[in-house]
Amino acid sequence: MEQQTPRIELYVTRTFSEKLTAAFSFLRENWRTLLKYVTYFMLPAALVLGFFVNHFWGGYFNLLDGQFDDQVFIRFAMTTGVTIVVAAVVYVVFLAVLFALLRLYYSRPERLQDLQADELMPEFYACLKRAAVFVLAMGLIIVAVIGLMGLLVGGGMAVHPAVGVIVLLLLYAALAALAIPLTLSEPIYMMEDGISIFAAYRKALRLGFATWGGIFAISFVFSILTSILQSFTMAPWYVLFFIKAIFTASSTLDGSFVNTIFFTMMEYLACVLQVLGYLLSAVITTVGIQIQYGHACDKVDGVGVAKNIEHFDEFDNF
Repeated sequence: MEQQTPRIELYVTRTFSEKLTAAFSFLRENWRTLLKYVTYFMLPAALVLGFFVNHFWGGYFNLLDGQFDDQVFIRFAMTTGVTIVVAAVVYVVFLAVLFALLRLYYSRPERLQDLQADELMPEFYACLKRAAVFVLAMGLIIVAVIGLMGLLVGGGMAVHPAVGVIVLLLLYAALAALAIPLTLSEPIYMMEDGISIFAAYRKALRLGFATWGGIFAISFVFSILTSILQSFTMAPWYVLFFIKAIFTASSTLDGSFVNTIFFTMMEYLACVLQVLGYLLSAVITTVGIQIQYGHACDKVDGVGVAKNIEHFDEFDNF
């Protein structure tokens, strides 16, 4: 079937309103394919992650209920660690399937129209390797940053409590300033073949600081939009959480409705819905950042112009 709309090019310098239009046009054109394959891959992942997240909150309520013995703490710490690992694996799969679809959109003549699973899987496996490297590097950086912050703030506190507070505030400001440009590291590493993870971070800082305001604006708008969407998928879990918190605070947890298998199953299903809703809404945010990445590449490095020159012979000459 012939495409009715022109392809939404990636490497184009756009105004803020044009970036929003491009992102929403991409989602409107491809929402069926995105929903189909993201749900296909992420529903099983949400079922697994939902189990661990639900178990994590069960341990949290044990602590809230006054069970402070060492065994409970050890079990809670282990559950927290396993939940983090499982969440990281789920995010790797999410990045792989989403960026496989994004890459195929720009490489297939038919874009994502009539895309079959056998066409998606080779790209998915290629993206899976890069997504694993990206998430692992991100995790190591987060651990290193937390450790460094602990040392600096602890050193400041040793000098004087006020110094520690000042150091903490300065570190938070620095992290906020760096986090915005580093948002581009994800599409850079996932979309550009041959680039190393450290080169992706360096490029993200270079492009990100040059387009800092645009990244912030896009992230802000899409975070508001996705938070509204997530509120609907998170509402059932929050209602159950609130009910259980009331029973826990009133010390009537034992023998109550919230301690039944039926309530536990409702909690689990609500948690699965919450996880799946978060992952589906993350598609919207990622598409927005993807458009911002293409804008930054063209604005700073002139990538769009360079690509047009490479394919000059494909255009009509007058």
